[in-house]
Amino acid sequence: MPNQTLLYFLKLISESKRLNFKEENILIYRLKQKKLRQIGKKYKITAERIRQIEKKALKKMASKIFQEKLFKI
Repeated sequence: MPNQTLLYFLKLISESKRLNFKEENILIYRLKQKKLRQIGKKYKITAERIRQIEKKALKKMASKIFQEKLFKI
């Protein structure tokens, strides 16, 4: 059974408007401990490309969280 932190991040990713479908799925797979190569096979792209997409998606999420904190203060 997933813990509260995992559920929180899954919900955060699923509700994000900034991520496209592929970025969202890649982040979810990574949270579920899937390897880059496994995800790459699903999308028929290399593990390196999956890593790049993951990095870009995490950057989008971080900038959104920063913006929300900035404007709540």
